[in-house]
Amino acid sequence: MPKLQPINKLKGFKDVLPEDYVYWNHVLAVADEVMLSGGFDRIDLPTMEKEDLYNRTTGEETDVVGKEMYTFDTSRMIGSKDKKKDKDENIVALRPEITPSMVRAYIENGMQTWPKPISLFTIGKCYRHENPQGGRYREFTQLDAEVFGEEDAAIDASLISLVWDIFQRLKMNDIEVHINSIGCTECKPRIKKMLVDYFKKKQSKLCEDCKKRLKKNPLRILDCKNERCQSTIAGAPVTIDNICEECKKHLMSVLEYLDEMGVSYNLTPNLVRGLDYYNRTVFEVTGKDDRRQNALAGGGRYDYLIEQMGGEPSPAIGFGLGIDRTVDFLKNNNIRIPKPKSKVNIFMIQLGEDAKKIALKKTRELRKMDLSTGIAIGKDTIKSQLRAADKVNALFSVIIGQREAVTNSAIIRDMRDGVQETVELEDLNGRLLNMVEERIKEEEEYKKKAKSK
Repeated sequence: MPKLQPINKLKGFKDVLPEDYVYWNHVLAVADEVMLSGGFDRIDLPTMEKEDLYNRTTGEETDVVGKEMYTFDTSRMIGSKDKKKDKDENIVALRPEITPSMVRAYIENGMQTWPKPISLFTIGKCYRHENPQGGRYREFTQLDAEVFGEEDAAIDASLISLVWDIFQRLKMNDIEVHINSIGCTECKPRIKKMLVDYFKKKQSKLCEDCKKRLKKNPLRILDCKNERCQSTIAGAPVTIDNICEECKKHLMSVLEYLDEMGVSYNLTPNLVRGLDYYNRTVFEVTGKDDRRQNALAGGGRYDYLIEQMGGEPSPAIGFGLGIDRTVDFLKNNNIRIPKPKSKVNIFMIQLGEDAKKIALKKTRELRKMDLSTGIAIGKDTIKSQLRAADKVNALFSVIIGQREAVTNSAIIRDMRDGVQETVELEDLNGRLLNMVEERIKEEEEYKKKAKSK
């Protein structure tokens, strides 16, 4: 029989291996803590929605919807009973971004009646069928945060400061914030006309996608990453010079608040976002060396989207932060992260059949006492089992060898300094409980002292 070929993962998807999860857990923990301390409530949303949700919000002419969205006709699936349903019920999509789902949940769950502002965040998977390259995946994880019901410029600044705080907590110092205003319903038409007049004269220098954008949404030409368009974009009219007085006043207030909070930023006059629903404040956070190709986070204000989706008119602002890109940034820039917390309190080490039976029994007893306890069945030497205990950062290991099995005793080893003591098996559980409680208390006191310095 010929050898079967292995099946590899799909292009643009990746495995997150245990050594990578050290970074993932750190980033997710920091993001969660910053958002909760900033007054945001967490919610979870479906990864699959009706396709029309994104057609109506993200924009049918955007690259996200036009080229990159994974869609399915559920009426054609084997065993489907939905064939007689409306088309918009049958055509579904894996979410390419989270904001439309968040707005849909806001309207559908009656949040319009809640006290304002409403601050929500979620962390989850998104999917885009784009060309995989450095920092871009077809399946990626995003932190999404939205604030509903407030148009004060202070909200814009505080949201940007939260993004900044996450990166500062992660010790990502080699980044920068870019900010701009793209105007409102009053000044956007004028800005679009100026851009159309400019780019029409330069059509031969634009890529094919930008030629199409010229007819549908000329603002999005400014977001094009194609090298062919860069020099032409550089000479385009500056949006910030053509916004109305109210928009200018709003932007200046945002910048003043950021100055007060000590958040560094670059005013980037032609910065836009690649989605149709944004207005006024838009921003991105990028690595200093690769701004256009690898944004770590980005967002902006979308004051008309809720009404556009059938809800009561309400201002809103939000951002998305790429967890995958953030992890890649930490690893690529050799940024040290804190040593992971102990995965287990105790690790059972055994040698010999009788010792194994005792170790399994004690493992179950300790777990019933709410002491997280690991064991490495199958490891044939004490040395290899100690390495396993060290790998999971166990506080203590319990060694039961052939001699201990005969004498009904066990050796407790402090994994921090290697100090060992021998105890009777009948006293083992109580001694371990006291030792773990003392160690946890000691670590908490150390953290308090470190924070007070």
